[in-house]
Amino acid sequence: MVDTPIVRVEHGQLQGKLVNGPSGKGFYSFQGIPYAAPPLGSLRFKAPQPLQPWEGVRDATAEGNVSAQIDQLLGTPYTGDENCLFLNVYTPSLDGEFLPVMVYVHGGAFLFGSGNSSFLGPDYLIEKDVVVVTVNYRCGALGFLSLNTPEVPGNAGLKDVIQALRWVKQNIKNFGGNSGNITLFGESAGGAITSILAASPLSKNLISKAIAQSGTALCHLSLQVDPIMNAKKLAKELGCESTELGDILEFLLTTPVKDIVEANTKLDPVSELFQKGLITFAPVIETEFPGVEAVLTESYLDIVTSGKVAKIPIMVGTTTLECIGEKVDVPLFLANQVNVTNPTDVKTIEAKVKELYFKNSEGLQETSALVSDLLINYGAHRLVTNLAKVSDQPIFYYKFDYVGEMNLSNTLPMSLGVKHAGHLDELGYLFKIDLLKDVEQTPQDLTIRERMVRLWTNFAKSGNPTSEDNYYLAVTWKPVTKDNLYYLNINNELSVGTNPDKDRMDLWDDIYAKYYKPREQVVNQIQAATDVVDSTPVIVQETVIQTIVNNEPAENKIIVEETKTNLADFEKKVEEIKSAMDEALAHNGTEVTNNVQVEVKENSLSKLIENSEGEEIRSVREIVTIYKESHSNGVDDHKLNGNADKKPRPSNEIKMVQNSNTDPKDVIRANDPPEDDLPKNIGVNKFVNFFESLGKK
Repeated sequence: MVDTPIVRVEHGQLQGKLVNGPSGKGFYSFQGIPYAAPPLGSLRFKAPQPLQPWEGVRDATAEGNVSAQIDQLLGTPYTGDENCLFLNVYTPSLDGEFLPVMVYVHGGAFLFGSGNSSFLGPDYLIEKDVVVVTVNYRCGALGFLSLNTPEVPGNAGLKDVIQALRWVKQNIKNFGGNSGNITLFGESAGGAITSILAASPLSKNLISKAIAQSGTALCHLSLQVDPIMNAKKLAKELGCESTELGDILEFLLTTPVKDIVEANTKLDPVSELFQKGLITFAPVIETEFPGVEAVLTESYLDIVTSGKVAKIPIMVGTTTLECIGEKVDVPLFLANQVNVTNPTDVKTIEAKVKELYFKNSEGLQETSALVSDLLINYGAHRLVTNLAKVSDQPIFYYKFDYVGEMNLSNTLPMSLGVKHAGHLDELGYLFKIDLLKDVEQTPQDLTIRERMVRLWTNFAKSGNPTSEDNYYLAVTWKPVTKDNLYYLNINNELSVGTNPDKDRMDLWDDIYAKYYKPREQVVNQIQAATDVVDSTPVIVQETVIQTIVNNEPAENKIIVEETKTNLADFEKKVEEIKSAMDEALAHNGTEVTNNVQVEVKENSLSKLIENSEGEEIRSVREIVTIYKESHSNGVDDHKLNGNADKKPRPSNEIKMVQNSNTDPKDVIRANDPPEDDLPKNIGVNKFVNFFESLGKK
C-alpha cells in the first residue's frame, strides 16, 4: 500500500493518506472532499449548487469544516463554518473487487454534529471490507430554515445529503467502492434523515439499503410544526424588526453566521427538549414549486402506508432507554406528542399512561421509559409495523440493550446513573470514538463490538445481517412480517423475539387511533381550520383572529379559536373546534343556548387554554399580524392542506377578523347579511364587545 495515494474524481485529483487500523491492517483515508459549492452569500439557505473543478492535486489528508454549530451534547463552544459541504472516504483498497459502500449521516437533533473521525472513526467497519463515507451537512437554521418560497423552500440540509449521495454514486468506484451497493445509515437525526431519503424520489437509485438507528421520520422531533413562525422567531431573536418574509430573508442573509447559530441555540436548548418534544429547525413538508427540487412533499406516514418507500432492505432499531427524563410535565408532554388540546382527552390519556407506566412510582426509570417511547421508540414501531404491510423487501427490527464500558452514555452526564442502554450507546461498538480512547474494554465489550460490526456490514453486503453462521452470530434474525414483529435483542447474547414492549406499544396504538391528529407541517395553517368559510365576508379587528357564527336550524353557536406557537392544530374540522370551544365556554360558566348568551370573564378563556395545553399562549395581536402577512405574501394555504378547491360558503356564516383602521360595527360589506339576519339577542355590537374584551389580555 502506498503512503500517499492519489485518486481522480469528477472535479479533479485528491491526495489521501495511509492509516493503520486497530488490528494493524492499513486503510486509505481521504478527508475534506468538497461535494458541492460553498453555500455562502446568497446561497446560504439554498439547495447545494454544483461544485467547480479544481486544478492540480487537492490535499485530502485533513477534515473539512463542520457545519457552524454549538454542540450542546458535549458542551463545546461555537465552532465550524457555513462552508461545510465536505465528506470523508475510507477504503481498505483502491483496486481489486468493488466493495459495498456504507454512507453514514450523523445525528445531533438537526442542530449540531459532524462526520469527523474523532466521533465516527471507521476503523472497525473498514476491517470487514466495506468502503465507509461520512458526510457533513448544514445544521440548524442553515440547513432547515423554510420560508415556503421558491428561494427558501426548506430542507437544504436534506438536499446536502442527497448531493453527497450523488457524488458517491458518481465517484466511489475510484475508491474501490461498488456504486450499485450503497447503504445509507444514520443515528438519531441521522436515522430520521435516512428514513426520509429512503422515501424521497430524489434518492431513487442512490440507495440500495437503509439503516435507521434511534430515529425515524415518524418521530415528532423529525418535523417542523410552523416553519414561518420559526423563521420569524429567529429573526426577532436576532433583532429584525420586520415580519415581512422578504425583509427577514434579506436580514438573515446579511447576519453573521455565528449570531444565527447562537440565536438558534437559544430557541432550542437541549435541556427543554423533553418538555417541548419539538425542534425549531427540522425537516419540513415542502411546497412544490416549478423548477425547484423537493425532498418531501406529503405526510411521511402517507408515503409509508401507500407503499412509496423505496423497495429496499431496511433495518430499524432503538436502544432500551433512549431518553433519560428526570422531570417531565406529563400532561404537557402528552399534549405535545399526541397533539391533543382537548383537556378532557388529555386527562383520559394521562390516566391510561400513568396506569401502565407509573404503577408504583413516578421515578426516573418510569419517566424515562415514557419519554423514550414517545420521542423515539413508538416512531420506530410505527415505521416497522407499516413497512411490514406494504414492502416486499426484508425489514429488520432490533433492540440494543447491552450495558458495557464502551456505552457512550457512561461518558456523558445524560445517563444520570440509569443502567440501561441509552441514546448513542450502540455507536461505541460500531465506530472508534475519541471520547472512549482511554476506556479499558472488557472481553465482553469486544465480543459485542464484533457482533455489531458483523451485523451491520453483513446487512450492507447482502441485505441479510445474519448471513454467516459462526460463534458471533449464532442466531437467525428474521425480518418482520404482517403477523409477527420479529426483532433481534442485542445484549450479552443475541436472541430473537416478537413484539418488543408489546403492552406499551399497544397502548400507543390505541391512543393514536382514537385521539391523534397528524401535526403535519403546512405553512400558515390558520386558514385550514376554517376552509368551510373561506369565501365568507370578513370584518377585520385587531385582537381576534377569527370568529365563526354558525346559524343552524337546531342551534346557534359561537366558536372562538385562539392559537399559540407550538400546539395549534389548524387542520381540525370546524365541528371539532365547535365541540372544544363549547366545552371551554361551559367550563367558564357560560350557557350556550339557541339565544347564544355569552358571558366570559376577562382572561378566563386564556387561562383555561393555557392550563389544558400547558404552554404560554402567543399573543393574539402577533397572530393577527402573521395571518395578515401570510396572505399578503400570497401563500396558497388551501392548496398546502390538500384542498384544491375551496368549499362554498355555508349559509348564515360570518367570518370575523379584525382591522385596526375601522370600527368593526361600522363595517358591513355588500354581500354581508343585514344585522337583522344575525341570531337574535346578540347583534354586531355584542360581538364586538365580546371579542374586544378578549383582546385586552
